[in-house]
Amino acid sequence: MKGILVMTSWKTLAGTTGLAAILLAQSAAADVTPEQVWEDLKGYMEGYGYQVTASDSMSGDTLTVSDIALTVPIPEDDTSITLTMPEIVFTANGGAVDVAWPAEMPVTFLIDEGEVKATLLYETTDLAMTVSGDPGATSWTYSAASTRVSLSDLVVDGETIGRDVGRGELMFTGMSGTSTMATGEMRDIEQTMTFDNMTYDIAARDPDDAESTLLFKGHLDGLAYSGAGSLPLKIDPEDPMALMSVMEMDATFEYGGGSTQFNFVEDGEAVNFASASTGGTFDMSMNPQAWSYDVLLRGYDVQVQGGEIPFPVALKAGEIGANIALPVAKTDEPTDVAAGVNLTNFEMNDLIWNIFDPGAQLPRNPATIRIDLTGKAKMLFDLFDPAQQQAMAMSDMPAELHQLSLNSLVIDAVGAMLTGSGDFTFDNSDMQTIPGMPRPQGVLTAELSGANALLDKLVAMGLIPEDQAMAGRMMMGMFAVPAGDDKMTSKIEINEQGHILANGQRIQ
Repeated sequence: MKGILVMTSWKTLAGTTGLAAILLAQSAAADVTPEQVWEDLKGYMEGYGYQVTASDSMSGDTLTVSDIALTVPIPEDDTSITLTMPEIVFTANGGAVDVAWPAEMPVTFLIDEGEVKATLLYETTDLAMTVSGDPGATSWTYSAASTRVSLSDLVVDGETIGRDVGRGELMFTGMSGTSTMATGEMRDIEQTMTFDNMTYDIAARDPDDAESTLLFKGHLDGLAYSGAGSLPLKIDPEDPMALMSVMEMDATFEYGGGSTQFNFVEDGEAVNFASASTGGTFDMSMNPQAWSYDVLLRGYDVQVQGGEIPFPVALKAGEIGANIALPVAKTDEPTDVAAGVNLTNFEMNDLIWNIFDPGAQLPRNPATIRIDLTGKAKMLFDLFDPAQQQAMAMSDMPAELHQLSLNSLVIDAVGAMLTGSGDFTFDNSDMQTIPGMPRPQGVLTAELSGANALLDKLVAMGLIPEDQAMAGRMMMGMFAVPAGDDKMTSKIEINEQGHILANGQRIQ
């Protein structure tokens, strides 16, 4: 059942994404007459796998389409999704078209051949939309005071599940947006969208045990989206790989602040989670050649208690982020790759510190870890080609690394700091100099401060024995040279012959 729901969720997301474009934008792919708006809208949905039924009537400059049903089947999961609307009204307005959507639209999910039936109610307040432009190149604007999606009905094995057992709601307020769309061999879309606020509230309990409960709620403020991309005119919902192999999308999500609360109780055991942040961004780029993601949270604060954790945990960070970029298609030449992590001004509560440092001997100043890597790699397979999946799985090396740069390394914690940078190239024709990997060549420079003082504290605390601390000091002496009061620098070089040198002295 869980697998079915996971697959259904993916298909629902894909369908809902297309549906959102319908509800808020897709009429922009219409011409300047109401009939052309509806025909293009209907063709769009059919191209994306929906079965569309409706009746329509024309009166003057107004087209009314009524008894609308949009159904998308998911046969392998014994599931179908149906959206119904009483009517959509298209009105000519001086060369443009105003589109009036119903205030309520139910979306029904039938799962496991109807054994599970869930109905979501899509509600809008003061939704306004106007379409203008030329055939094949249109623009539109829209706004709404609020948009609400809620669980209105849930039936499992013929039994209705009441709101006291399960409920769910997603609410957006202060919505506005603009979009342009051009239709040719692909649908090219550019759009911006903003929301004043988003809230979510999900709760459930075990029908056979009122003490087993789940609560998930929170909010995000000042949401903004901007993006551009190209989608095929037709999508096969049963073949997501085909979509990935042609789709292009660049998007940025931002929010100004938010909070989340999660509570779970089962068999008398409670887990409580709460978090808040002062804002964040998420950048995404996807095309048939490469993907990249970059996420950053600011002012993050999280508190956890219960379950396997015997005491309250409180963590804070000025910034938490990560990024990755990699090719997803076979390349003839090396192409860009990147990866990074950012944990700035990280703090944890004294209860955690006291587990391993009850005497408070270690500095408890905020810690920072930052790593920024870029490079060049050649992909040897197409990730989205089913015919290459088996060969890729059996390959020892699905990609070749040709160049890697450590642009920045910062590890600042418990009174010690390590910084570094470096550049290396890799000869993939030489796998013998260093068995199992392409021969590297380049230089890494690093600086370490506070390491001896940290070792002294760890020995005094009994966390490491004196002989291991001595071994650590000997290793630092092999790879680094003194550069001041408890400060060392190091230059590690791998030359063309594969020799490893530390500060000019060959060590391998």
